[in-house]
Amino acid sequence: MRFQKSDLLTLLVSLFIFTGCENPSSIGLDVDPDIELNSKLVDTSTVVTKLLKQDTIAVSYTDQSVLGYLKDPVFGETTASIAMALTMPSTNYKFGTNPIIDSAVLVIPYLNFYGDSLNSTFTAEVRELNEVLYNESQKVYFSNKTWDKKATILGSATLKTSYKDSITLQDIRTGLSDTVKKVPAQLRVKLDANFIKSKIVEADSLKKVSNLTFNNYFNGLYLSVNKSATTGNGGLFGLNTSSSGAARLEIFYRNTNTSGGLDTLTSTFNITAANAATELKWETNGTAVETALASNTTNNDLLYLKGLGGTYIKVNFPYLQKLKALGSNVTINRAELVFYIDDNNDYAPLDRLRIYRWDIAHRPQYVPDENPSDARYMGPNFVGGFYSKANKAYTVNLTGYIQDLMRGQLKDYGTFISAEDFTSSTGSLNNLGRSILGGGSNTNYKVKLRVFYTDQK
Repeated sequence: MRFQKSDLLTLLVSLFIFTGCENPSSIGLDVDPDIELNSKLVDTSTVVTKLLKQDTIAVSYTDQSVLGYLKDPVFGETTASIAMALTMPSTNYKFGTNPIIDSAVLVIPYLNFYGDSLNSTFTAEVRELNEVLYNESQKVYFSNKTWDKKATILGSATLKTSYKDSITLQDIRTGLSDTVKKVPAQLRVKLDANFIKSKIVEADSLKKVSNLTFNNYFNGLYLSVNKSATTGNGGLFGLNTSSSGAARLEIFYRNTNTSGGLDTLTSTFNITAANAATELKWETNGTAVETALASNTTNNDLLYLKGLGGTYIKVNFPYLQKLKALGSNVTINRAELVFYIDDNNDYAPLDRLRIYRWDIAHRPQYVPDENPSDARYMGPNFVGGFYSKANKAYTVNLTGYIQDLMRGQLKDYGTFISAEDFTSSTGSLNNLGRSILGGGSNTNYKVKLRVFYTDQK
């Protein structure tokens, strides 16, 4: 009965904390004053942290694709390119009678940017893919894939770091006068019209029977950044290849109508999350990250956490069982893991840290505090992990998890901190940034496990 009473008290206290938060993004960042006043605090429990390199991540069927080149003196160089297949407007697609191509433009809307927006300029380049991307088996590609592409540049353009600014374009309307329209900021690369004419417009009809036959014939496009032409430290762009009709190849042309005149038309070949895959390269030669990853230490002083399949952190609580010495009448009101950032750097920290645990088969699982099937679950954001600019720290709520570990109801097969949300099958490319955190052996920014408890004697 004591365990039932303890769980109920914890649930009620947690509910009070959750409903008292006006800003959902602040959940898990601060301890409720009532808990501080009515609880005792232990924050000297040893936390051991080890920096690890991720093997691979999924880079297709993602919320966004990534393009760019970022030179980071601490983390090294990250290069992101995009392989894309095209989807025809319809099967057996035809361009009409005597089509005359005017232009062809690759269009991909911007979503976000991370890096040096003040001093950097970028040149995007488009080439033809030299291997098949699209297939009907819904194949998922991973970050260790290097795409084969042809050397010829089909078009180039300048990338804008002012990705939030809208632009004005000419709107071509069939049978009506052209007008202008305002659209969200987007990358627009004008491609070689003669190439598009011979490769797509004039392609044999048998090659356009279906998307499968079309993509076996024309593999697609490869979008990259010219590293040598990049100024400043560069950066990474999140591009919208997931929303319907957002990313596309627009072909503007004229053909003969039934009256013998010429109609101005546009054909759109869409790019979807199913046929866009980001290629990632990360070079760490001579960097602090390379040294930390190669170290044999079991407890890193600094933790270099990076998104885009970069790094993750293994966390151990070696002396957690010693908290049992507090006595059998103890109720844990809150347990939180706090990471402090080393703010002596020029890059913005990650917005949020994510936590997960391994089961006995080393498969990622929710911690109880984030598990919708657990009675103590208080919503997807209650576990916290959001960055607090005021505290220069991330706070992760582990109350239920620490309770279960102390009681022996769960065994710690591995606890991990990552930049990616392991629960999202499409979010592996959402975090372009990085953070430098104090580890378990750090003096100034030491990670802490803070346990607030009440003795019910």
